Amino acid sequence: MDFFKSFSKAAPLGKVDRIYLDYASSTPLDRDMLASFPVIDDGVLQANPSALHKEGQQAKKVLSDARALVAQTLFAHSDEIIFTSNATESDNLALHGVVNVWIQEIEKNGGDKKNIALMTTDSEHSAVLEQISALARDIQTIILPTENGLLDPKSIVVPEDAHMMLVSVMYVNNEIGVVQPIYDIAKRVRFLRKHHPEVTIVFHIDATQAPLHFSLNVQKLGVDMMTLGATKLYCPKGVGMLYVKRDTSIAPILYGGGQEFGLRPGTEPIQLIHDFAHALSFAQKNVDEYTEKILSLQKETETLVKKMIPHAVITAETFARTPHISHIAIKDFDSELLVLELDARGIAISAKSACKNEEVNESDIVERIYGQGWGAVRISYGRMTTSAHITKTVEVLSNILKKYNK
Repeated sequence: MDFFKSFSKAAPLGKVDRIYLDYASSTPLDRDMLASFPVIDDGVLQANPSALHKEGQQAKKVLSDARALVAQTLFAHSDEIIFTSNATESDNLALHGVVNVWIQEIEKNGGDKKNIALMTTDSEHSAVLEQISALARDIQTIILPTENGLLDPKSIVVPEDAHMMLVSVMYVNNEIGVVQPIYDIAKRVRFLRKHHPEVTIVFHIDATQAPLHFSLNVQKLGVDMMTLGATKLYCPKGVGMLYVKRDTSIAPILYGGGQEFGLRPGTEPIQLIHDFAHALSFAQKNVDEYTEKILSLQKETETLVKKMIPHAVITAETFARTPHISHIAIKDFDSELLVLELDARGIAISAKSACKNEEVNESDIVERIYGQGWGAVRISYGRMTTSAHITKTVEVLSNILKKYNK
């Protein structure tokens, strides 16, 4: 299959008059890619993979094959792959799963829950930050500051009285696109383990935005747990995954069955998992070629923005960024207004994480970087994006700003 067969087709969402530039929120289905995957027989799809009959065992094989493909793609073992319903659930299983094991251990030995420390950054997705808030009642929680969304690995230290420490960091920021120095953070974690052998340290990353552009080789990344989801892989939604290294103990957060090695109860959605596994493998095999194409779109966009909207600022422009996101900040404009004005003109983009759109305030990370009075829009690119989409979007954005300036 030609990987770029999908490029230059009509805009997704079924309307040729619409331009979709919100791939960082959710990708459309790439039906050409999906058509290239092995087809599962309907008789297998109807069966529960936990059933003992022939159809159930066939379904179980499809599930096992998908797990093996994911493991191969991540350079992991099959028993380290846990399927969930989405990336947010995977984040919850990672953080609560590890902390719950530690709490059980401390309660058994008569220790203090404050000997557990959970550390993350101020630029994380709400799937992690809201867990920090929920767990703060019982354990130590530390939120490390970032510069333009980037963490200094040396800021990670073992808190006083900590016997267990969990570090959770987003691989690629979903809002401004900066890429965390995961390899350096992993090196820092190894350093701390060496100098604090009495402290158990676990390193988790949310890599949901990373599969199309960055390696997910867990051995080279040096992570103990990694979250992924289907929403950025051009396949059907409704499935996520958590990689859990063999020597990392976690407890289930849901109860009701022994599926997924006893860590995630519920009948597995075979078709969704099958498509997810093949889409993930497809993405990782085409990282270099795909990144080159998307990077050209990012450069084109940002060149036009500088030319047509000279007072706009491209966030974290000089920092390591993913090619599929351009975050554009504009002083004295409301982010939501810009998104709605663009939407009215047939262009779909975002101002911040879709998970935070119900909140009326401006993005936290925008306020930290720019202060009060700044708005921002996030343009994110994908397989169906064309140069014509980019040109029209920047022209329309420029005209909207000129209208309000008058």
